[in-house]
Amino acid sequence: MEGELALCLPTAFLIVIFGTITVLRWFKHREIMAMVEKGVLPEQYARYTSASRGQRSRGMMGWGIAVTALGLALMAGLWPLGFARMGAEGPYPLRFGPWMLFGLIPLFIGLALLIIYFVTRKEEKEEMAAPETPEPSEGSVDVIGD
Repeated sequence: MEGELALCLPTAFLIVIFGTITVLRWFKHREIMAMVEKGVLPEQYARYTSASRGQRSRGMMGWGIAVTALGLALMAGLWPLGFARMGAEGPYPLRFGPWMLFGLIPLFIGLALLIIYFVTRKEEKEEMAAPETPEPSEGSVDVIGD
């Protein structure tokens, strides 16, 4: 009986803690949805609009360069394994064996991030070139402070 109680008390404590967190998040979500329905957007959520796209895209470029460089460095470090393990002859062309995946995967992930950066940058330039309406239209969202 004592073993069961020793197991039930911590479990019940964790259920109460996570249940409370879940209920509080649900109430906050309902509050925000009610504000959005009335056309008001809290300030902390307004920062994720188009004004911060430039910062996010620069971050994407930075991560793209870093991950691409990591992939290239791993490939440069792993390529000699092909010469060391296979000698003069081997089944893999250019000594690119399966171990090169540890460098190729981050290389192509970084290249994908760079491609996304350049594609979205062109879209942002087109959005900035488009004329904006100076007056808020019906159904627009106002931003309020905390």
